[in-house]
Amino acid sequence: MGIAGTFIFMIVIGAVIGAITNHLAIQMLFRPYKAYYVFGKRIPFTPGLIPKRRDELAKQMGLTVVNHLLTPEGIKKRLVSDTAKKQALQAGEQFIRRMTDSEMTLNEALDKVGIKRPGEAADAWIDQWTDEKLSQLFLQYEHRPLKEWLPPEVQEKLEEKIPMVSEYILKRSSDYFEGEEGKTRLGNMIDDFLKERGMLGSMVQMFLGNSSLADRVRPELLKFLRNEETKRLLSDLLNNEWDKLKQYSFYEADEKWNAKALIVSLKKRVLQSFSAAPFFEGTVGALASRYEKELSQTYLPALLDRALDGIAANLDDVLKRMRLEEIVKEQVDQFPVQRLEEMVLSISKKEFKMITYLGGLLGGLIGAIQALFVILF
Repeated sequence: MGIAGTFIFMIVIGAVIGAITNHLAIQMLFRPYKAYYVFGKRIPFTPGLIPKRRDELAKQMGLTVVNHLLTPEGIKKRLVSDTAKKQALQAGEQFIRRMTDSEMTLNEALDKVGIKRPGEAADAWIDQWTDEKLSQLFLQYEHRPLKEWLPPEVQEKLEEKIPMVSEYILKRSSDYFEGEEGKTRLGNMIDDFLKERGMLGSMVQMFLGNSSLADRVRPELLKFLRNEETKRLLSDLLNNEWDKLKQYSFYEADEKWNAKALIVSLKKRVLQSFSAAPFFEGTVGALASRYEKELSQTYLPALLDRALDGIAANLDDVLKRMRLEEIVKEQVDQFPVQRLEEMVLSISKKEFKMITYLGGLLGGLIGAIQALFVILF
């Protein structure tokens, strides 16, 4: 072999060895995937570097994600940024617009998320809640007089209405006795009164007659009912009774008038008149359309601000509780090495080829230098 042949031969050998060496080094990052044994002894370099250090790699990846990638500061900065708020607001507005076009009833919408018969559930909840609140009020004010738990402004309003109540009672009484029914009732009352007086009553009936006496009494009765002094008298009586009533404790009122049962019965009648069931029979679109402007311009921005601020304020605690490093480690542990190899090679295939070619180039240069030394010395 001449000088030129030796020179070329050593360059080729060096290039081949360099390229093969680099290619094997790249392959040994992932392969073999498991350890091999001969006579109970593990063959060196099995498994490959990444499969062998898989636990350490998973742990370090988890720490890297937590400490450098998904940091609380970075996430907070993203959450409070104008871009994030703008995107969230746009998404919320699109959702509201979709709701306004919906023909689905509230019953159907809630049924899809697992809430059955929401109208009945709402009525039952309101009934139970009001019962609990009334029980608390009964217990709290049971031995306190009415004037202590009734607001002062309410007491003043009621006292101001007493003259009006007196006038109303007298006016209705006057109208009643002016009518035929009142005239008949007055005659019957006089007749019963005289009957209870025995012989004296019979004598009066005999001389005057029942109808004649009723005709004489009725104008005086009407005059009495229309008199201002009668109105003041009735107002004074009502004021006195109101003052006495304010001294009653709730316990005494319940003993005398069964106040608890009356209030509970009144509460049930009111709730029956204002059942929540018709509300849930309306469509989602009708409800959303009615409040679309308020939802989009007022409630949605305020809700997003509160939500994002709340998430940012509690983000540190949430991330600690989530233990992201453990989640990443578990995912890496479960990730197939073959799939990981495919991912790395698909991303860095060109670079790995260049490393192989570089190995061949360096090997060829080394072979050329060796050939030069052989030829010279």
